[in-house]
Amino acid sequence: MQCLINTISQPKNNYCLISIIFALNRDAMKRKMVIVIASVAILYLCTSFIAAKGWKPSGSAPDKYDIGLWKIGGHDSKQCGMIRSSKSDYFSDDYASLIQAISSQKYLGKRIKMTAYMKTRAVTDHAGFFLRADHEDLNKPITFDNMRDRPIKGTTDWTAYSIELDIPVSASKIAFGGYLHGKGQIWFDDISFEVVGDATITATLVQCDTSIKRNPENLDFEQ
Repeated sequence: MQCLINTISQPKNNYCLISIIFALNRDAMKRKMVIVIASVAILYLCTSFIAAKGWKPSGSAPDKYDIGLWKIGGHDSKQCGMIRSSKSDYFSDDYASLIQAISSQKYLGKRIKMTAYMKTRAVTDHAGFFLRADHEDLNKPITFDNMRDRPIKGTTDWTAYSIELDIPVSASKIAFGGYLHGKGQIWFDDISFEVVGDATITATLVQCDTSIKRNPENLDFEQ
């Protein structure tokens, strides 16, 4: 203590001490500023959404959800698709989806398997993936699976899910994606397709839609 008093009592040393205190305060202010800037950046990344290339929002009530690209914390990557409820009241049939459609040409007459990863938080009703084959002239899909018999609910970590579906030669296009029904939040990522056999549904008239893209894109949401 006497040493400190002696140091402060010397004008020259007092000036040096003040300089040290100022420098420490300045460094502390810099650290606080870095923390504030980092917090704002993280908040921006987590609350702002842009369209994901190749995907489009859909569903019965897309205006009740935040839908788009989640910029951090994807499955084995930086980014992923995300749907989050943003209103307080929901009807029983309210849902939102992020969808992509391709021509059926590549998979005509085949049975395909779609595998994708999903993480959920506080899903009150249900969520899942869907895969369907559409006919150009019909108002309903030829084949369709939306995991309704095996819904994802509550809070879950990244988990792989699969859907197998026949693509008859009468199918014009294939639509797929993830959806959230009711309240909650979902993230999904790393979607892949493989042929696992021949379709069991037979048809004679080929009606694939060649006006839309043949191959899916941005399945890992990194674009």
